[in-house]
Amino acid sequence: MGADNPYADQTAKNTRTPWLGGGPSVDVDLDGLRDYAILMASQQTDIMSRAAYLAPLGQMPAAAFDGDVLGEADAVRARLVANAGELTVYMRKLAESVGNIGNAARTVADSYGSGDALSAASLNDVLFAYGDKSVPRPVGLPEGVGLTFQEQQAAARPAVPAADSGEWTTTSVTPLSAYQSLETAAGPNGERREVTTFSAPGSGITTVTTTVFGSDGETVSSVTTRTSVRQAGDVEINVEETFGPDGRQTQTTETRTRYDGEHVTGRSTEIRDGDGQTVHRTVETTDPGTREQVTVTSERNADGAIVETNRVVTGIATQGQEVPAPSIAEKYRVNG
Repeated sequence: MGADNPYADQTAKNTRTPWLGGGPSVDVDLDGLRDYAILMASQQTDIMSRAAYLAPLGQMPAAAFDGDVLGEADAVRARLVANAGELTVYMRKLAESVGNIGNAARTVADSYGSGDALSAASLNDVLFAYGDKSVPRPVGLPEGVGLTFQEQQAAARPAVPAADSGEWTTTSVTPLSAYQSLETAAGPNGERREVTTFSAPGSGITTVTTTVFGSDGETVSSVTTRTSVRQAGDVEINVEETFGPDGRQTQTTETRTRYDGEHVTGRSTEIRDGDGQTVHRTVETTDPGTREQVTVTSERNADGAIVETNRVVTGIATQGQEVPAPSIAEKYRVNG
């Protein structure tokens, strides 16, 4: 059952792949490929120039819903800004893709530029132009072309910003539940960062998972931090545990702060590695009477022992007293 294909002849011609069955090779029109590459470069430039007109799409919602607004208006603003950001990234990647196609065509043309323009070109050379590592390098490709296009793109691609870098632009903050939220941010070159925050009610524990995706959508890094706070008498204990993408604990930072009423009388911070071994320790003590502070820093040495590396003593704070400058007539005063 089903309607007949009214374009059966065109479909058959467009889907023929005789080379897959050992048929004839593909004839390459070198001049046509070079003209095609120039056309693609022109289209890439045109798309990039027009993408600048998209800037108001992200600016206008932020200006329209600025200040104290209803929650629904803030949600609309976040959605519009997020959509504008996604469209901007899409246009940037579209321009890059058009340029990629043109460069691939130029690479195929260069592979046969030194030979007979009517020679048959192997389909492997097209695959090589797109970075297929399983095919051999074209024999006619000039020596100056040392990398595949894919390798050139990888070498030219800027480094992905660190998760805590200021280069990220928040595009949306979405509440997933009463205790969980998702923040999405865009990087300068099509990267994406997702920060999921979960606060267990009544537990004093907050878990934050930060995942960074490259412009190709692949995961670059994923770190989970679990922070807990509890009180033990006059001591506040803050523990921050860090876990890698495989779920294994990589670092623990424990800070104990002792209070004497409103004042802090001591604080100690200890950093332990994934095996639970202390690698760094800082101990601060404050004299409750004079408020003199002593800070001692210790590190683990090559032998695995914790040794003191620095000690700083801060005396009591004194209030400065302004001394008036002497009068200009002072040096002309005559005794008697």
